[in-house]
Amino acid sequence: MEGRGRQRALGRKFGVMVLGLGEGKGLVKGLSGHPDLNVLTVCDLDAELAARVASSHGVPHHTATLAEALARPGIDIVCIYTPDQLHVEHIRRAFEAGKHVICTKPLVNSLTEAREVIGLVRQHPESRLMVGQSSRFFGSMQRQRAAFERGDLGELHFADTSYVHDMRWFYGNRRWARQGDFDLILACCSHPVDLARWYLGDVGEVHAFADRSVLGARAGFEGNDTFVVNLRFASGRIGRVLGFFGLEQPHALRPWIEVGLYGSRGSMISSYPQLQSVVKLEGQEERQEHYFEDTYHYFQFEGVNHHAGEFVNYVEHFASCLITGETPQPDAYDGFKTIATLEAIRASVDSGRPEPVETLAP
Repeated sequence: MEGRGRQRALGRKFGVMVLGLGEGKGLVKGLSGHPDLNVLTVCDLDAELAARVASSHGVPHHTATLAEALARPGIDIVCIYTPDQLHVEHIRRAFEAGKHVICTKPLVNSLTEAREVIGLVRQHPESRLMVGQSSRFFGSMQRQRAAFERGDLGELHFADTSYVHDMRWFYGNRRWARQGDFDLILACCSHPVDLARWYLGDVGEVHAFADRSVLGARAGFEGNDTFVVNLRFASGRIGRVLGFFGLEQPHALRPWIEVGLYGSRGSMISSYPQLQSVVKLEGQEERQEHYFEDTYHYFQFEGVNHHAGEFVNYVEHFASCLITGETPQPDAYDGFKTIATLEAIRASVDSGRPEPVETLAP
């Protein structure tokens, strides 16, 4: 599906570099023709891919060498879409070059690496870092957040978030993903965990259960691909996360990502990729909201496999915060808390017991 996405003028121009052109090519396309966010260079180890993406979207420079890309004039923001294990090194090099950074989720692969990123942020206070947590920037989730911030739902007392997606196509395309050290807790459960934390705050304790699906085993996947997680937040509230990645996907009724919020004045359940919500507010009839006007923004090409619309949304948010001096969210500290929660989930799966979530020392 082709179409021009929505782009928002910011009032100040920024030069953008995109590093990693698997998912990163979605951002390059989404920013094509943007009035204030200009992709000046793309970088990928696959030099032919870099040349092809640059040619297709009018990017003036491409390279397979990170040092060359970082040395290009006019780059303000580096957007990182490289494999997870490379994120720390790429964040470090971008900071050392004096750039601001957006790094796709998961921010890093471990708490050790998350602490290292916090150290880098503290060493480079002139640079800003945001986690590219795309699920916060889906159209339906953005509208749900606006309803929450208006107070439509009242005081929240429960959040139920899920990511349900047939991942067999991924295992087939990336041989390394079938190996036991590829962890879907970090790679995919980061979506629903972050969304639950976005509303109910810091998690104090988790109790998690995991299994490997029949379909995952048949596809040659060696790890767990089915997760049910109970969360107790520092506030005392509770929530639930479902991550299920080995199934025949029932697209009509089962959203890939869903956020259910339940509050003192109402409830709202928002879905992606359906771009819709179910809303029941106190004293009002239940209704369904459909955000059809967002279709071309989010699904510009290749179905829903490249998230151009939400990538554009979060780069615009990041750049706007650079202009206003606000802290873009989720920042490195918020990203640390999500990684700490995911690590506690992994520990609980291994131990079979509730596990505490590590806090960040001042």
